[in-house]
Amino acid sequence: MNILDFHVHLGSSIFGYGQTPEALISRMDQLGIAQAVAIAVQPREYHLEPQNDAVAMAIQQHPSRLIGFARVDPRLGEEAEMELERCVRHLGFKGLFLHPWEETCPINSPAVKDLMPVVRRLKIPVMLAGGHVRVSMASQIADLASAFPEIVFIATSGGQINISGVALGEATQMLKENPNVYLETSGIYREDFIEDLVPLIGVERLLFGSNSPEYSQAFELLRPQKAHLSETERSAILGENARRLLKIA
Repeated sequence: MNILDFHVHLGSSIFGYGQTPEALISRMDQLGIAQAVAIAVQPREYHLEPQNDAVAMAIQQHPSRLIGFARVDPRLGEEAEMELERCVRHLGFKGLFLHPWEETCPINSPAVKDLMPVVRRLKIPVMLAGGHVRVSMASQIADLASAFPEIVFIATSGGQINISGVALGEATQMLKENPNVYLETSGIYREDFIEDLVPLIGVERLLFGSNSPEYSQAFELLRPQKAHLSETERSAILGENARRLLKIA
């Protein structure tokens, strides 16, 4: 099976996690993961351009294995817009990643919405760290997605970190009302959540992602592998959906 991990990070984060390209590729080889979407961490100096360049260098070293997503701080306004343009047009990145918790910037804030016309012009998807209280709850993701229905948004952690109560209800409502929202599977607590989502939103909107190294890539891979799915559905989640979305072979 041609597995694609839609969410890994490279570098050393101020938040205490990190990994090198060599460590990532070695683990991918062990787990049978063919490709991964690589994203910069938030560094100690809070300057993302060198981190995006480091991801680009890793892609140059492993062009058949890694795909880049740009990371910018929306609060920087025009500077963020220019960096996103640079990453896509000059570094060949395929999308944008936003982490509202680490950037302390709500996902439906004016700063994020002001960045979306550039995303629309570049025709790229946006992956966002979902489920963080006050900054990326499902209702906030829905607000952004409904304002830009022509943009594909990928919410990590199933759009909510807590799989019970209001968070799950909000995530379900958000998905029903916003067909442009896809879900990445890292940290969703139980594999039966994946099973329940297939009839709810369609298998084509589900993407395997590990959020490595913050989460265990090996453990996260077990969720879609062990879920009660048809092999066609499993193949879609583990890579086919991602390749179709990113328009890659």
